[in-house]
Amino acid sequence: MPVILFTLIAFVLLFISAPVFIAILAPTLVSFELYGPDIPSMVIPQQMMQGINKFSLLAIPLFIYSADIISRGEIGTRLLRLVDSSVGHLTGGIAITTAVTCALFGAVSGIGTAAIVSIGPIVYPALLQQGYGRGFAAGLILSSSTLAMLIPPSVAMILYSLVTTSSVGGVFLAGLSAGVIFIVLLSLYCYAYAKTRRIGLKARASWSERFKSLREAGWSLGLPVIIFGGIYAGTFTPTEAASGACVYALFVEMIVYRKMTMADLIDVTGKSAVVIASLLILLTAGSAMAYFLTLQNVPQIMAATMEGTTATGLLMSINIVFLIAGMFIDPNSAIIVLTPVFQPIAQALAIDPLHLGAVVVFNVAIGMMTPPFGLNLFVGVVTFKVPYLEVARSMLPFIGIAIVALVLITYIPALVTWLPRLAGL
Repeated sequence: MPVILFTLIAFVLLFISAPVFIAILAPTLVSFELYGPDIPSMVIPQQMMQGINKFSLLAIPLFIYSADIISRGEIGTRLLRLVDSSVGHLTGGIAITTAVTCALFGAVSGIGTAAIVSIGPIVYPALLQQGYGRGFAAGLILSSSTLAMLIPPSVAMILYSLVTTSSVGGVFLAGLSAGVIFIVLLSLYCYAYAKTRRIGLKARASWSERFKSLREAGWSLGLPVIIFGGIYAGTFTPTEAASGACVYALFVEMIVYRKMTMADLIDVTGKSAVVIASLLILLTAGSAMAYFLTLQNVPQIMAATMEGTTATGLLMSINIVFLIAGMFIDPNSAIIVLTPVFQPIAQALAIDPLHLGAVVVFNVAIGMMTPPFGLNLFVGVVTFKVPYLEVARSMLPFIGIAIVALVLITYIPALVTWLPRLAGL
């Protein structure tokens, strides 16, 4: 009965478009008061505070802040020029450039929507000018922007590692492997699309132009070096790497490139604070919910109901549930709410937590670009001024490619676990 009441209240609140944290916290409080054990209700706010009282959690707001700084400045533009000078002359070159640049942007930001609003307005007109349809252009940008959720330092990956107490470095490397698979499939599709439609080629950049773009992007490339090098060399924790990324991004944008003013910084800081506060409130609500569900033995009950289920069957269930959840709620909410439910069952079936992390995050990333409510769709409509139905229709082949990649990483775990194992994680 407590779980039924909890679920009913949560669905009603979500149906009337209440904020997600209220849809999580309100049924938790009501159910705890009515059916909770003989424990003072004061334990709920205590659990909420414990949910965010973690040093490693600081990495998330810091990476969000660095992503907002980068999206306002020049770093993304210079990375795009560098990639374009290298592969822009190939068949489908500008399209492949878009996918690779979004991956690089993910490596310095960790936020998918940031890639849409910063890289998108630059590459979208270039794709149209080259002969790609606006549906293809919008679909490519929206789908490749989800790579920021897979390529380290992904905020979603950090969140998963906190919820499951998994190795952040190991989860990062698993996400990197999944992201590379998706990039390769996207690039093959871009090549085939350009080849069959005889889309013209750009002139090959001269070596002097390539060296110029490399020199101009030199400071931009320092960010991945700080993040990856620091974490995997053992010099930095993820939190220290995130703070270093903020300081470095500010130095590059304000001192080196001089593309960000103090007024811009104040504006970016205010907007980041709103996003960070929203996420932390969501985390506190998720901690309270997880505590209540644990008291009600929900993980054990679910494990009992799925007794006899194989790892393959569980992974299929996880794909379905997380994919649907990603279409309706933001990825952070889906990870916070659903991961604690499935993780104990996956652990009992000996599913590698790093493999599970790649599967979970890839699912919610696909949900971000899937109609009817994928967040990337609405960001794309506003950014590119393309009707919603046209954007949604154009996403279908890219969703198909993403699902192929998802099937590969779901049922061939070695594709995403070999790199963490190689690093001894």
